[in-house]
Amino acid sequence: MQNITWSDQIGSRGRGAWLLFIRGDEDEIVPFGGQNIPGVAVVSGTDYEKAGKWSHTTYRLQLADGIRHISGRSGWETGRFVEGLGSAVGCSTPDTWAETAEALGVSVPSAMQFLRSWRPKAAEKLDEVEQSLMDLEEASSQQETDSVIVTVSFGSPTNRAIREGYWESPKGIPDYDAEIRLKDREQGWNEGNIEVVGISGTILSVKHCNGMHGGYYAVSVAVIPGTETEIPPFETAREKAAKESGLPEQLYCAFSGDVERIKSFVDKVAKLDVSKLDEHEMSCGRARKQAEVIRVSGDSDFFLGADPLEVCWYITEENTSDDTASKSSDDGGNTALGDALRKAELR
Repeated sequence: MQNITWSDQIGSRGRGAWLLFIRGDEDEIVPFGGQNIPGVAVVSGTDYEKAGKWSHTTYRLQLADGIRHISGRSGWETGRFVEGLGSAVGCSTPDTWAETAEALGVSVPSAMQFLRSWRPKAAEKLDEVEQSLMDLEEASSQQETDSVIVTVSFGSPTNRAIREGYWESPKGIPDYDAEIRLKDREQGWNEGNIEVVGISGTILSVKHCNGMHGGYYAVSVAVIPGTETEIPPFETAREKAAKESGLPEQLYCAFSGDVERIKSFVDKVAKLDVSKLDEHEMSCGRARKQAEVIRVSGDSDFFLGADPLEVCWYITEENTSDDTASKSSDDGGNTALGDALRKAELR
């Protein structure tokens, strides 16, 4: 007989603990409910600790010969059983019935029977994935090819990438000229809010883990090779706003859409004696570009909070322009830009 201890203490985020016993000879799963289970386990003793929300009971159990056990909690990120199961047995989160049965160490019919009675919602989700795969296979039968499961991994962008729309932008599907996109940009990368574009496919699961600047995602996608189609164009919300404003996208993005600051910056550039700028210094990195422009202008707030690397192209453009009229502050230092500012009623 094997002796084990198990606590029913909840985890962070209220994730409930569970303990399963597997009868290998009978291909059966039995959940532990705090009492003796004939032929499976005997509760030899308990200890209760009162701690408010964290109150819990620790069980000392004796298992019958041939009984295997798996203990864990509902998934940290999604709260789903299968995520917790994957963590408990040391594998990736099961997405299908076959993967779930393998993680449990039982047959698929046994896993189905158990989960349908113990965790109906978990079974329902697995059924949805199974149905999606069946629908995809039905479509693939016309292409005489099987579906392929691919994982799209992304996350932990830089601050600049976030400003440029990283979290709302499509993500490419490896090895295929296709991508996944958000249906509703406000809802984020969650199950039910992602679609496959450019190829016949379906979303199987979405996994997320904590990390810098929003963490990391792994989206499991089933696609049918050979069904690629043209990918429609995509614009981030900022790109669309920049286009609608009529202003150069680079300046619009550098100043986060603040047209008043763009106007002030353009006026400063128009008054700057660009001929005094050292060409070498302006070809260097952020700090030296910034120092050189401040030296010549005498204005420590010349860039108005914008990243010099993102706006110095405009200063350089002014310096190399042969059209001296474009440097007059009356037209904004750039004819096209001046027209855009006038359109925005800031000229």
